[in-house]
Amino acid sequence: MKFSNRSSRLGWLRLGTLGILALSFGLRYPATWAGSVNIVEQQELKAIEASFAASDLDTAQKQITLFLRTYPQSSLAASAENVRGLIYLKQKRFSQSIQAFSHSLELSSNQGFRQYLLYNLASAQLESNAANEADETLRQIHPELMDRPNRLKLITLQVSIYEKMNQPNEAFTYLIGIARAKYDSDNKEQNELVAKLCLQVLQLISDIPSLEKLLQDSDNRALGDGILFRLANLELSKGNAASASKDLRKLIDLYPSSIHLSPSKEMLSQIQQSSVIDRNAIGVLLPLKGKLSKFGTKSLQGIELALDIFNHTEGQSPFKLVLEDAGEEPESAIQALNRLVLKHQVVAVIGPMLSKGAELIAQRAQELRVPLISLSRRAAPAKQDYVFQAGVTQQMQSYAMARYAIQNLGLKKLAILQPSDKLGTDSSQAFWDAVESLGGEIVGFEPYSSLETDFRLPIDKLSGLFYTEARQAELDQLAQDRDTNHITKRTRKTEQFFALKPVVDYQAVFIPDEPKKLGQIMPTFSYRDVEGVKFLGTSEWNSSDFVSRAQNYGESSFFVDAFFPDTATGIAKKFLDDYRATFDQDPSSLEAVAYDATRVLRSILASYSGGLSREAVRDQLLKVQDFAGATGKISYKDGQLFRELKVLTIKTGKIRDTRG
Repeated sequence: MKFSNRSSRLGWLRLGTLGILALSFGLRYPATWAGSVNIVEQQELKAIEASFAASDLDTAQKQITLFLRTYPQSSLAASAENVRGLIYLKQKRFSQSIQAFSHSLELSSNQGFRQYLLYNLASAQLESNAANEADETLRQIHPELMDRPNRLKLITLQVSIYEKMNQPNEAFTYLIGIARAKYDSDNKEQNELVAKLCLQVLQLISDIPSLEKLLQDSDNRALGDGILFRLANLELSKGNAASASKDLRKLIDLYPSSIHLSPSKEMLSQIQQSSVIDRNAIGVLLPLKGKLSKFGTKSLQGIELALDIFNHTEGQSPFKLVLEDAGEEPESAIQALNRLVLKHQVVAVIGPMLSKGAELIAQRAQELRVPLISLSRRAAPAKQDYVFQAGVTQQMQSYAMARYAIQNLGLKKLAILQPSDKLGTDSSQAFWDAVESLGGEIVGFEPYSSLETDFRLPIDKLSGLFYTEARQAELDQLAQDRDTNHITKRTRKTEQFFALKPVVDYQAVFIPDEPKKLGQIMPTFSYRDVEGVKFLGTSEWNSSDFVSRAQNYGESSFFVDAFFPDTATGIAKKFLDDYRATFDQDPSSLEAVAYDATRVLRSILASYSGGLSREAVRDQLLKVQDFAGATGKISYKDGQLFRELKVLTIKTGKIRDTRG
């Protein structure tokens, strides 16, 4: 799939539940709305819908084209065109989807059906990053002409449009209006949805005066508790414990049945406890049990080494580690964080390391006003001055990889082949942003299922071998060559007279996936005659597993990581030697990153001889510049403890640093 402009890319990045919801519209209602129709036309439309429902989109497209050509004046033409729009929406081809839905609206005069067409059109406009147009389209809808379930979807879409336009206050006001509407006031599902969306919208409002005004303007008590709870959390995150306590007490008094009652009482108790700290107690929040414990153990060993826990020649370490198992779910990690701060009174926390729930854990640390040095690959949320990202995030890796490709390798035209999971999407988005900011161009993008094992289709789409409509002249030439050479049968020897050659207009392809998948993907490029491209990846490639799976294709690969023992010098060499002597094995970047994060914190704690507060630790972390670490010089920048990553490659079957 090729993209000619940024808007197409943005549409891909944001396709989520709204796009999926839209797929249910237009197909639920009988085509006989339009009046008496030919039974054959009805059957053919049902066949189109069946192909779409079975995800046989190519067949459905062909059926639609034939239907409209055969029955140009059919009263079912609008329904057929609507299915075409749904196909494009599912394929993330938003411009074509908008055109199809607009054409369907022109063809349809049925007011009931038009409501769903307008919804589909607004969904496509939102996904194409045209929120203002989507808002205008949605305002044309008459909700009373839709059934209750779809009116709920309409509410969700309108809120998403407000969010996209960065208008959370307007979204909340809109929801208050829905809650007041009398014609649906007995709709339990709607009331529950409105309450849920209100909580979602409130998280986007960080302006305390705006929230206070919403509270003042709202006469709907069912929503006031959510505003008060949000106010209390914001006040607490800004250090205004007295104001937060006032809001919480008001919530407890006015809303004894609120879902926020229990957490409000707990927050009040925590405010009283959180001011007490043990200046030598450092909290550790890592997965210490279960299938992910091996990774937690690696990070813990780096932390212990940095604090001289096992180095008795230096005397007893003044610091004590308080360990809490983060578990595998955000809820358990947040509970563990609460224990570290409120029960054990730690001065700061190192962790978590998992991406899942990292934002929620960071938010809780901000509320507790405890310095949190995260080892996760998920970037810390902006504007949280108690949260410090020490882990090598996907954004860091993607930017470093893009910069090396463009500035060192001299590449300008790049492609992305991406697994359709959260990690793959985040990495690809960051890589795309970096490439464009550095003057490069993404000329192709293709996603694939994380369960995929046959990669011919996405590679064909990336290389001009799937969408062949624009290559008709070449196909005609191949047919002519077959006639000239009297070739009627396709065999291995005659394949050149049947198959189009790939269109490889990219110099390298970024693939943020694990070595196991790369062992299948890389050979497929060669199998499809795509030669001469370089492969760009992430720190997951820095393993012997990747070397064995990539085989000869690894010689054309480049990837990044924070630590590489073969070229370690200075602090990195000391860390390497100490780790080997202590644990009798070589460390990876997991241990090195945890080691550096702990040494930064240790240097700050050791510099205080008198009283120490968490706020003081936070302030010193914000000032970190050029701290010499095992992973390089570390400096604080925009919420991150940033370092330059190493770019690695494979030469003669071994991983090597590109700098020699």
